[in-house]
Amino acid sequence: MAVLRTLGTIVVAAATTWFTMWALGLALPFLAEPAVLLVVLVVVAVQALIAGILASYDLGRVGHWLILVVDHTWSLLNTVFGGIVGNLIYPFVGRPSRADSAGRTWIVYMPRSTSGFGTDVLQTVGIVNLGGAGQHERMHLLQSRAFGPTYLPLFAVFYVVTALLAILFAPLGALLKAAHRRDTWYLRPPAKSAVQGFFGWIYYATPFELWAYASGNP
Repeated sequence: MAVLRTLGTIVVAAATTWFTMWALGLALPFLAEPAVLLVVLVVVAVQALIAGILASYDLGRVGHWLILVVDHTWSLLNTVFGGIVGNLIYPFVGRPSRADSAGRTWIVYMPRSTSGFGTDVLQTVGIVNLGGAGQHERMHLLQSRAFGPTYLPLFAVFYVVTALLAILFAPLGALLKAAHRRDTWYLRPPAKSAVQGFFGWIYYATPFELWAYASGNP
């Protein structure tokens, strides 16, 4: 059963990825180049193998079949990004967790340490998570599936906007701090933000993060 589930996950992921790349290649021919297609298919197949072993998708449920297809069509960009970044970086700080992945439609790496990246700061890229399930991280998973190919570009735009606002505020913040009207020269995020310091507000004030924090705990 486990072997069939894993094979089924790989076949569906690879087939829908190939179809998506072929369709996109009609408008953007470079995506249909054999080298590009091969790299994407290898990334997807390896990630599907991991997902199959961890039983991330319950192929006995119609909803999970649909999510698997969405992850490799509409949300393919996010899935490939997570497959490259998450599955290359997270193994250095965590271990794949079947208990936290099975039937949850994502791949979870649980941190090896009791503090730091993966414990104090959780992260989700595509369908790959570091640190385990919480409503906040599950919301990022939902966001990536809902916004599909626009999710990562929008996140980048949001970061540029909040960074510019933080930089523009800095001179005024320095004056206010000098006048003892503020205790920091930079915009400071609330205590619940996983990231503090100058970059903390830039990270926290993005719409996707505000939405995720409003949805529940990390």
